[in-house]
Amino acid sequence: MPEQPKTLEEEMQQRYRNVFGSMEGKIVLGDILSLGHFGDPLNPSDPVAVAEYNAAIMIARLAGAFDPLYRELGMTKDKGE
Repeated sequence: MPEQPKTLEEEMQQRYRNVFGSMEGKIVLGDILSLGHFGDPLNPSDPVAVAEYNAAIMIARLAGAFDPLYRELGMTKDKGE
């Protein structure tokens, strides 16, 4: 069966995976998550910290950092994805 063309979002997500999939990219992604307060208690009244957190999570999601978790929880379109 021929592969369906990727959407613009899927193409951009692949670019994020390409960049952050290298060893140095993983280090940078970890730094982005640290700067975004990932894993730290977050004060919901601090709009700057919330915005930093949201940006870091979005980058990590696009880079595929949460894909194993999504698969484990059955949150993917295809179980074999």
